[in-house]
Amino acid sequence: MNLSNIALTNRIIEIRSGSHLYGTNTETSDEDFVGIFMPSEELLFGLQNVEECSLNIISKDDAGKNTKDAVDRKLYEYKQFCKLAMKNNPNILELLFVDKKNIVFTNDFGKSLLDMKYKFPYLGLFESFIGYAHAQKHKMILKADKLDDLEIAYDILSNEDDKIVMAQVLEKVGKPFFKKGNNLHIHIGDLCFEPGVYVKKARQLIKKRLDKFSNRKELIKDFGFDCKFGSHLIRLLREGIELLQTGNIQFPLTYANEILSIRKGKWSLEEVISYADELEKICEEEKKNSKLPKKPNVKEIESFVIEQIKLSLKEKEFIKYSPGFTII
Repeated sequence: MNLSNIALTNRIIEIRSGSHLYGTNTETSDEDFVGIFMPSEELLFGLQNVEECSLNIISKDDAGKNTKDAVDRKLYEYKQFCKLAMKNNPNILELLFVDKKNIVFTNDFGKSLLDMKYKFPYLGLFESFIGYAHAQKHKMILKADKLDDLEIAYDILSNEDDKIVMAQVLEKVGKPFFKKGNNLHIHIGDLCFEPGVYVKKARQLIKKRLDKFSNRKELIKDFGFDCKFGSHLIRLLREGIELLQTGNIQFPLTYANEILSIRKGKWSLEEVISYADELEKICEEEKKNSKLPKKPNVKEIESFVIEQIKLSLKEKEFIKYSPGFTII
């Protein structure tokens, strides 16, 4: 099965997402695209379950950072997209409110889905957006000194026997490995390990942690924290507030300059955290006052999805058995 071919052939909409959608893009910003495709008969009735298809174009500089030529392009299977939107997944829900400028392709099925956008948000979006915001906050606070400790620890462990445990390394080396108070765990940067963890496992976990920040080390060392994650933190909280207030997100974001200034490192870590705390309180208040439904419109959305898939299959059958029929 050629999934890429199925996804492109059955594509119903494709959207320019990320910074271009938010209005925070700069001259060096790479492009991100998200699309949706209708399931073929093979996917609907066959044995394979496909949720998405990646069509990325990879282009990185020497530091491992995406260049302007890099393209993140992902197409979601129709049912999967609607499931995630119904759960008010922030990365998915926001796409339904795309402005016309950032719709790069659509057909009648895509337009019908966008017309349903106000049926998806409900009060559960509060937990979704707060949860995603907290994840960005956690990633943001990896400070430069902690990053240095992780890098030093990785170099040290690379020269140690895989079969010894971390307690032995602590006795042998000392800093940056340390115990905090009576805590029996060994701390390295923002990670901690039980004393009995083998060196091989600890090294793998440190490597995994460092890889997440491999293309953002300059941000952390220049500004003391990862300001890109800081910008996502504030954006998610503000989007959540906007949805709770209006049931809508206006793109480009009316507060795009604010998000961009955080992204460029013009805010301190303390300022971002303080503002995030303030926005979270506003979000809690807006949930109490919001006119959004308490529960998702499961039946209405499911009926819509079933109807659209049936129409899609009928259209394909019509084309299949009409040799003289062409699409312009």
